[in-house]
Amino acid sequence: MQVYKLGIGRDILMEQLIEKLGSKFGVLSESDTTQLKIMARNEDIAVGDLFVIPSRRGYERFYIFRAAQYANIMNRTIDMGDVARNKLTMPDSYLSDDLNEEKLIELKGMLLGYSQKDESGKWQFHRPRRLPEHLTDVYLVTEHNSEVIKELLGSQLGQDGVFVGHLLAGEKALSNVPVYMPPHSLSHHLGIFGRTGCGKSNLMMVLIESMYKYNEQVNLKKQGQKVSLFAIDPHDEFCRWPSGIRGGIEEIVSSYNSDEWNQLVEPFYYLTLKNVNEEKGKSKIRLSRADITPQDIISILEFTEQQSLFTNMFFGLHGEMWIGLLLLGNIDEDNPHYGGNFQQGTIHAVERRLSFLRQEQTQLFTPYDQDMGFDYDSMLSDIICSLECGRILTVDTTLMSELEQFLLTTVVARTLFTLRRALKSARNIESLEEEICSALGHSDSSTGLRSFAQQIVNSLKNGQLPYIKNGQLTKVEELPFINIVIEEAASILNPQRMKFGSVFRDISRQGRKFGIGLSVISQQVTAIDEGILTQLNTELTLALGNETERREAIKNASADLYGFEKELQVMSKGQAILSASYRDVPLPIQVPSFDTQKH
Repeated sequence: MQVYKLGIGRDILMEQLIEKLGSKFGVLSESDTTQLKIMARNEDIAVGDLFVIPSRRGYERFYIFRAAQYANIMNRTIDMGDVARNKLTMPDSYLSDDLNEEKLIELKGMLLGYSQKDESGKWQFHRPRRLPEHLTDVYLVTEHNSEVIKELLGSQLGQDGVFVGHLLAGEKALSNVPVYMPPHSLSHHLGIFGRTGCGKSNLMMVLIESMYKYNEQVNLKKQGQKVSLFAIDPHDEFCRWPSGIRGGIEEIVSSYNSDEWNQLVEPFYYLTLKNVNEEKGKSKIRLSRADITPQDIISILEFTEQQSLFTNMFFGLHGEMWIGLLLLGNIDEDNPHYGGNFQQGTIHAVERRLSFLRQEQTQLFTPYDQDMGFDYDSMLSDIICSLECGRILTVDTTLMSELEQFLLTTVVARTLFTLRRALKSARNIESLEEEICSALGHSDSSTGLRSFAQQIVNSLKNGQLPYIKNGQLTKVEELPFINIVIEEAASILNPQRMKFGSVFRDISRQGRKFGIGLSVISQQVTAIDEGILTQLNTELTLALGNETERREAIKNASADLYGFEKELQVMSKGQAILSASYRDVPLPIQVPSFDTQKH
């Protein structure tokens, strides 16, 4: 790209951007590598406002400055207190016009970085390792000149993927500067933190709609990887959206033609325990007690070491019927096929922990016991196949207990993780079925393959599970980016739960290799296990409840939040700071109201 010069060291592209910035706002007065100071006219600004500082020291660059604090000062007066006292006691001695000429503001803040043209002539953002030259002109970023900041920060904003919100400059959202997360970020791990009422549900709804739009583009272009989502909806909001202004997911999918429906929705998008009367795309959810492993139970309940050992031993002996046998409550501790060498107290403690799975206690998990005539009845394989085909599933859990909700999420997460590891381990098509059966386990010596494993094998053979395409093994890297939402994450991702192992700990450490990410949603940062927090690649931090939570959010952010402390204190509903390991700078954003968002 040819660059036309205007005199020595000045090119037309830089001059055009400076012209778009409008009138000068102030002048750089002092600067070092930690803080900049700007003298500016007496205008209305806010903490968090953005400023652009053109500089020609060395290469031609645009520095981006963010105000962290400011003060009112007088131009030629040493003590503002003297002026205030004199104006109070001798009001006639001061004319308003005289004072207006003296009024200035002094801004202090942090340098986010600078943009410099690359070899192709595009502006590329860099971390702040340099400073602008002395007494440089400073320009305020507003809605009118926001195209400039959009061009300068382009590499940080993202060009497509999943829309999150608009760049926030102080209290103003720049409506033509959208911010996106790359699709692959959903296969990593995301943290969404904020107190009650700060806009977490609205944020999730905006993200869900963005995922649908992204998948629409992938389907239209016939290239790229779709995104999949398994989201718990504890208030049954996402399907119909309670405001009445917009219809939620139900409205989004209603506009699809038959081809789009088959490619983006089929067989369902909404799962619930309520009777849905075979409404298109909605299904009554059911899983089987045979789908549950000891690892699932230990991930959501507190177990002692002895209880954990007994549970794993009993599952190893009795396979998918282990819960049914335990709930009968007549285990003989002396029989090695039942109690082994474990004390009766340990066995009874495990029975009590499983009591919420009794037939009269749960609508979600159907019983399974061949001897008693209970058949395997589960839609787990349908859920797994849907997610592997790039579907967005929301689950209404208003009629589920908290334990059922957590167990459902755990079973789905663990199963996906297990299957993708099996696919990665397979050498060829012939060995894939063997890897799947080995990973999912056998029931016992008499019943052979577990019921769910048999369903998955059948789904593989009939093409519902897309692990084989055009006679070749599908690479894990070619499958949809899957994200599993963990609501009220502090309840199951706390250090106590992690003590004896958890499928979520395994996924947090290894899930990225297999294209599976977690979304950790919590009102508290401090309650989440540190091992989980350190694995998060993206954080959306909304308003938090107290200083302790804000301090923990800053400590665990993927990008340095130094200088954003005050913003975390004053954020309004729907405002968030996006920090990510794949971005050079944190971005303050305004998440739009789903009700008013253009669609």
